[in-house]
Amino acid sequence: MLRPPTSSLALVLSSLLCAFGCADARGRFEDFQNRLRNEPDSGVEADAGPCVPPDPNTVSGPALLALDTNLIPGKPVLFLGTITTPAADGTTAVDFVYHAVAALDRHTLVGPELEVGPYPLQAGELIAPIAESTLDGRANPQLYGSPIDSEMTLRGRICGVHAFYCGTLDGDTTGLISGPFTGHFGITLLPSPGAVPDRPRFGCGSTDLADPLAPDGG
Repeated sequence: MLRPPTSSLALVLSSLLCAFGCADARGRFEDFQNRLRNEPDSGVEADAGPCVPPDPNTVSGPALLALDTNLIPGKPVLFLGTITTPAADGTTAVDFVYHAVAALDRHTLVGPELEVGPYPLQAGELIAPIAESTLDGRANPQLYGSPIDSEMTLRGRICGVHAFYCGTLDGDTTGLISGPFTGHFGITLLPSPGAVPDRPRFGCGSTDLADPLAPDGG
């Protein structure tokens, strides 16, 4: 796997540019939605029984990754890009091409395009160590404009074909906000690259939702 990112807070999941430019993006998402008709919205709750990962290449498309930590609880850092699930090491893997998203509007892409993965899902378990990197300060929801250096590991269960996956994380950060941290992450498949929900979901709990932005974008 890992091609460590070098200048943005790294995380998990074909290219973001393709996601914006491919004419069949909505058709591919509608095909994905058809596979979800009889599925619940999440397949990664802990202790939910045996976990079978999705078949290779069955989960793909625009995706939003939301990261919430105990250092700035309830204010997730967002990453927008494209998730793919290629075959790797005899199983399905998760690969994510993405940009960080500006905290003021939750739509503007900031920093360079980066990639993490592919992470093989042995028995559906996602273990994603992320090398030390720097989050663009414009994506910082607590101290806008202040970059954050951090390293972390994401842990979750990617079971079956769903529109949402989630898990936990732990790591260390330095800068204005520093120290060890824990938290949660959520991966939401989107109908189109810019369709960020008003309240992004950042964890496995049904109430793990970010507050909507204030009218002035704050």
